[in-house]
Amino acid sequence: MKRNLTTAYFPHSETSPAAKPLLGKLVKWTVLAVLALTITALVLYTAGSYRKASDDSQLVLVRFCLIVSMLLIISSIYGLLLNLYYAIRKQQAAYLAGILGYLLIIALGLFIVLGSAFIIGATGGNR
Repeated sequence: MKRNLTTAYFPHSETSPAAKPLLGKLVKWTVLAVLALTITALVLYTAGSYRKASDDSQLVLVRFCLIVSMLLIISSIYGLLLNLYYAIRKQQAAYLAGILGYLLIIALGLFIVLGSAFIIGATGGNR
């Protein structure tokens, strides 16, 4: 049997059971971008601590990391709720991996927020 456009199988089409709407994909890529930004801020803070950067610039990085990691937590919670909705609505276990991933990112974000808040409090807070 020769396949044409009407009989071909498209694995990522809307008829595919695991196809995610555009909103779900945008939330996932937003979370990944904010996670990359958070990790970059952490790497810059670590490098600055190692190279003895000024305290003021380190404090700016910690504040930036605090704000971005809070944004990471908020967007990850939204992604978690969205994946939970898709898992219930479509009744598929394929979304459980995404739920687990969002839970891990939320835990990482909480760890970073608590660490950043501790550093800001230990350095005397707002100067």
